Amino acid sequence: MKAAGSRIIVGAAYTAQYADPISFRVGDRLDVERQDAEFPESYWCRNDGGKQGWVHVEYLSARAGSAVGLKSYSARELTVTGGEHGQVIEALDGWVRVDLDDGRKGWIPESVVQESS
Repeated sequence: MKAAGSRIIVGAAYTAQYADPISFRVGDRLDVERQDAEFPESYWCRNDGGKQGWVHVEYLSARAGSAVGLKSYSARELTVTGGEHGQVIEALDGWVRVDLDDGRKGWIPESVVQESS
């Protein structure tokens, strides 16, 4: 797992899967619908605005039914081509939220990044 603050380089292309991802603030109400089979610490959720997406359990007050956001969150993924440089903001369950040197911030699979010097 890449540590927060680590410098990275994107080593492979990845295309974002959701054009309009879920986001919420601390205390916002969410409906938790199902657990992800591939990433069991993530749950499919819907916010009060109707946006849906995967949310890591670390951000949720409950794993089923009604929950509230424990921390502000955005499921925004990035489309990357490879060769981009940046820094890890956080790493969770096979995904890293990165701050790329071109100013974009979002999630990409940990498998497409390598630590750089």
